[in-house]
Amino acid sequence: MPIEIRRKDMKTLVDQGRVQLVDVLPASEFKKEHLPHAVNIPLETMTSEATKILRKDIAVIVYSTDFQCDLSARAAWRLESMGFQEVYRYTPGKADWLAAALDTEGTQAKKIRIRQMIHKDVPTCSLRERLEDVKSRRGPNQDLCVVINDRSIVLGVIQGETWDASPGARVAEVMKPSSRTLRPDMEPKDAQKFLRDYDASSAIVTTSDGELLGIIRIAQKKSQKAHKAA
Repeated sequence: MPIEIRRKDMKTLVDQGRVQLVDVLPASEFKKEHLPHAVNIPLETMTSEATKILRKDIAVIVYSTDFQCDLSARAAWRLESMGFQEVYRYTPGKADWLAAALDTEGTQAKKIRIRQMIHKDVPTCSLRERLEDVKSRRGPNQDLCVVINDRSIVLGVIQGETWDASPGARVAEVMKPSSRTLRPDMEPKDAQKFLRDYDASSAIVTTSDGELLGIIRIAQKKSQKAHKAA
């Protein structure tokens, strides 16, 4: 039975050369962008002849687009039926890999995304800290402090009127539940639209696991209405 595998575990095995990584998407999609070290065996061409490039005595990991794409599930079972003994399925697929700001290969691998625009020096604090201690580290014109746990998962924010709460209060008591976050594979134009729609000057960027990567700040154009009023 194929085994589900998480991104971090898969990356470790691939980097160590202990598994064979197989992209089962059509060749045209593979050429555009794929995970490093992957070989392409589209499910529609997965025959005994096509899989001769793989060794049956080494583990195999298959992936496709995302959770909703069933190609990797069907390919994993197909490989098992062909005698491969250790087959893993990276179910979240390429979408999850991109959402973690990890490197890719292919003609679109160098495409500009907001991961190239992330500011990683974002101020952070923990749930158990007192607000007065967080405020003591607050820099000039700094309005945002991201609340994270020991795994850097975003739990909330200290921002705006929250700074005026009781100095002795714990961060957990006064923080705001974090607003919507962005993934690092988003295109700059889409991120700019998001900031404009939400009238925001910045946005938090996380992986699909909720892990903090940083924030982006994109200059926003004046709206048509504001321009006319000026």
